[in-house]
Amino acid sequence: MLIIALPHAPHADASGYAHVHTDGHTVLRSATGMANALSAHAGEVVAVIPHSQLSWLEVQLPPASHGARLGPVLQGLLEDRLLVDPDQVHMVLPSDATPLTRQGGTTQVAVCDKQWLRDALAPLHAAGLTVQRLVPELSPSDTPQLYVCGTPDHALHVLSHAQGVTTLPPNTAHWPAFAPLADPALRVHAEPAMVAQVQQQLQQQPELQTAAQRWLAASHSRWDLAQGEWAQGRSQQLQRQLQSAWQSLRHAPAWRPVRWGLVALAVVQVIGLNALAWRERQAMQQQLAQLPAVLQTTFPKVTVVVEPLLQMQREVDALHQASGSLTPSDFEPMLAALASVLPPGQTPTQLHYAAQGLHVQGLNLAVDQLSSAQASLRTRGLSLRQEGNDRWLLQAEAAR
Repeated sequence: MLIIALPHAPHADASGYAHVHTDGHTVLRSATGMANALSAHAGEVVAVIPHSQLSWLEVQLPPASHGARLGPVLQGLLEDRLLVDPDQVHMVLPSDATPLTRQGGTTQVAVCDKQWLRDALAPLHAAGLTVQRLVPELSPSDTPQLYVCGTPDHALHVLSHAQGVTTLPPNTAHWPAFAPLADPALRVHAEPAMVAQVQQQLQQQPELQTAAQRWLAASHSRWDLAQGEWAQGRSQQLQRQLQSAWQSLRHAPAWRPVRWGLVALAVVQVIGLNALAWRERQAMQQQLAQLPAVLQTTFPKVTVVVEPLLQMQREVDALHQASGSLTPSDFEPMLAALASVLPPGQTPTQLHYAAQGLHVQGLNLAVDQLSSAQASLRTRGLSLRQEGNDRWLLQAEAAR
């Protein structure tokens, strides 16, 4: 995942975009670079809208405000509370507000200047980067959160609470006017340069959080401002969901037992397959080791065993000959087998039978005809191979 922090001021992209490469759960690396230097193959691309460019307004939605009516309804509700024309701002509801648009109820609306957003994203689009999600750097929170950013000389204090996101005045003497700061559940996040000052001002140990970590946390927001002219198609949404699921499976701590289980399953499978292969090899070796004993038990006159299968075939053929019955390696069965596989128009000009092999001359077989004939003969225990331009040898496979 590539997380890009959009600039606070318009046209501030000349100095480059601060960005974070992440697996979705930890910061892998962070840097600042121009838009054309960012990788277009870094996975899901998420743009973070700074808190200074967002306003949070509470509205009472009437029932049946969903679908095409939602835009006009929001414009009507916020027209008197905006300093600019409603057409000039981008208004978005939280992703879980769909039931409220149907039934009516109170919710918050994120409001952003459209032209600023176009200008901030234009260099990224020109560089071939497709921003799949737009998330707020900070958003309203039921549990008050105080974010202390910057350096002691240029400190910034931002309070996230249930009613919205508020930038606190530099003079801490005015802070008692903000009720969420007195909430016992207040959580304080401070960038490394501000930890000591926060401890002195608030008499509280803050949670260390770098800007990169704050943007990473923002990527998990329930708000997605990629709507309207920045909306994603169904295929892009499906791709994003698959990427998110894959990243969660690979890196999320909650999925660690599943990952270990899959690894253990793979190891067990490999061990089991190796054990099965070893057992099959052992069984085959035992059968091969028993062949000489079977041969000598069946044919006691065989005293020296060199090739058990070949010698057994010869002994069986000798029995057939002694009894007057035909064997597959005799002339008549071989000739019948050859006749059954020859294509129409192919007639041998010469036949010669010797040493349990039928030598055939005068055949001219194409590659596909030869393959078909060999496959058919192989099922009968016979093999056909070429000995010259038009000379062929047909014999039992065991006799080769």
